[in-house]
Amino acid sequence: MDEPEEQVDGDESRTIDEGVKSAKALVQSFLQTVNGYRFYEASHPMLSRLLDRLEKDFNRYFDEYDSFSLQVGETHLFYQGRVVYESQDPKESVAFVFFKDGIREIRFYKGLESREIVGFLNIVRKSDRLSRMEDDFVTLFWENDFSHIAITTVDDFLEWGGDFVPATEEDLMKGVEYGYFQEELFSDRVDEVEAETSHGEMAKGLREALGVSSSESLVQACQLTPEEMMEINREIEGAQKTGNIQGWMDDLIEVLLHLGDDQEAYENMISYFERTVESLLERKAVRQSVAILRSLHAAKGLVSMQEEQKVAIRRILETTSGSHFIELLGKNMRGNGDVDSEPVLQYLRFLTKQAVHPLCRLLLELEPGKWKKLVSDFLAELSQNDIHPLTEFLSDPNPILVCHILYILGKTGHSSCVNYLGGLSRHDDTRVREVTLQVLSQFNGGGVGLIQEFLKDKTTEIRSKAAFLLARLAKEEAVSPLAGIILSEGFQKRGYEEKASFVRALGETGSPEAVPVLKKIAKRRFWLKGAKWNEMRLCAAHTLKTMEAEKGVTL
Repeated sequence: MDEPEEQVDGDESRTIDEGVKSAKALVQSFLQTVNGYRFYEASHPMLSRLLDRLEKDFNRYFDEYDSFSLQVGETHLFYQGRVVYESQDPKESVAFVFFKDGIREIRFYKGLESREIVGFLNIVRKSDRLSRMEDDFVTLFWENDFSHIAITTVDDFLEWGGDFVPATEEDLMKGVEYGYFQEELFSDRVDEVEAETSHGEMAKGLREALGVSSSESLVQACQLTPEEMMEINREIEGAQKTGNIQGWMDDLIEVLLHLGDDQEAYENMISYFERTVESLLERKAVRQSVAILRSLHAAKGLVSMQEEQKVAIRRILETTSGSHFIELLGKNMRGNGDVDSEPVLQYLRFLTKQAVHPLCRLLLELEPGKWKKLVSDFLAELSQNDIHPLTEFLSDPNPILVCHILYILGKTGHSSCVNYLGGLSRHDDTRVREVTLQVLSQFNGGGVGLIQEFLKDKTTEIRSKAAFLLARLAKEEAVSPLAGIILSEGFQKRGYEEKASFVRALGETGSPEAVPVLKKIAKRRFWLKGAKWNEMRLCAAHTLKTMEAEKGVTL
């Protein structure tokens, strides 16, 4: 009696597996096209290629099935209960674009028209850039009145009368509405045979665009001879003049996405991109360099990307963040005050951590002004999670560079900064010690022990500033070290401003323990110490009156 049930379950499982297998190319084509519409401008030629392939994959799928459905989680997309997409970063995630507006399922039906696909993708582009005060995805979707596309929202779940609304990935995985979500996950990579089938049409188009013969592979077409490398600069210059460099580079990126495992081909392609960006920077064509980096960055987010391709793109981005490229970028900043800062800022956005060291060196070469501030602010942003590369410059012999690095460390707000500042309290340069003290003021008492070292600094101004800073951050804990200095032998002989600063700082602690010390100074007379001690008494008396006024009581 058990055998029929087992047979039915097996048949159902095979049916689901077959559906999943036939949908692989469509899922990846759909996600790549959605990403393309998010990252590229509407007129970009890459979009037409992605759209053509998506339409063909939809048509192939609908030859076998009547509908195509994706379920939406916060960080995942599901097909037939399998995870087909995952991204934890809300800024990059396709899933989050839909999830944030309450969409929990997207369905496409047989008969889907090209205009509906384009309309849907344009909604994705628009909703991804909407402010919270504008219409959301759902509103834009219903305004288009699609015949062959439907969505299910959180509200729809509620209308069905169910108690469950899959508001998070965890809820989806519980399988209340989609009971098979706990099944085995399938790989989001297309195997070699399926990749050849799904991308066959695109490869054919690339052969025509690049003039590749039927006997020559795309890998062979990408390999560069030394003579071809010598021609890169002339080709770039010609492309710039005709305005065709973006389309040309996009074709090369698409070739990169179809390389197999030929390492020599990858090395040639990497070298080609590096030389192209280098040549553009040499010609002060920063905007074109940014366009190439943007296309590479967008390609990196495609779900079908092979590991070799990811490594190749990562190497290009890392190389273009190296010393030579930062030096070229610096030449675009220096000696030309009317340079548009926007493309330079965009270039900075694509830099990796390899850029930290050369950017720090670049600071010394830039004139004070917008460029220096722009680079400093970007370094702070780039080092938010790892300040160690910056701290290596704190021992640099150039005090100006050390001051710049201290400013950047302060902007990162990283709690571990204090651990690297110990030796700077004894730095020979007064400016370095002043900036160090200023940075310590930003860490809410984390550097109290180090601040106390500045109470014994060589300069009056730094000692006075340290006294007030210690009082503000340490409060009651500051009373003992401040009082110890104030009552020490010879303190009354110091200048009036410094004595006033320390005594007022003692009052600034607001601690009851400071009151007896102040009263002792205010009442005690030393005839032999004359005017110097009287200055101390006046400062103490004034501070007591201030504390009394602030507390509203008689001390």
